[in-house]
Amino acid sequence: MSAPVPTPHPDRPVPERHVPERTCAACRRKRPQSDFLRLTRTPQGWQLLAGRRQGRGAYLCADSPACWQEKKLRRAFGAQAARLAGELAERRAQAGGPGAQPDRRDTLYSETMTP
Repeated sequence: MSAPVPTPHPDRPVPERHVPERTCAACRRKRPQSDFLRLTRTPQGWQLLAGRRQGRGAYLCADSPACWQEKKLRRAFGAQAARLAGELAERRAQAGGPGAQPDRRDTLYSETMTP
């Protein structure tokens, strides 16, 4: 016997869907998770990996090159900040220039998922 599916009451508004929020490791700004790049901690250090990832992660603003500067990354990533800043700059250059956004497929949930 399955439980009945709840139907919305006509007098109550339908609650909005939950949007996960994360905090940028560089600027400490809170935003929806889809606005971030996710760095994953691996045995080799922090890395930008595509697709779904497991384990410890940190988030950086995907649309803010100021958050990708080595100085801002030092607090969260220590000695690996210089390497990560270089990887982010390379990814930005591949995307099409100095102000281009990095590939958004690096976020935990792809944009192909519908709300």
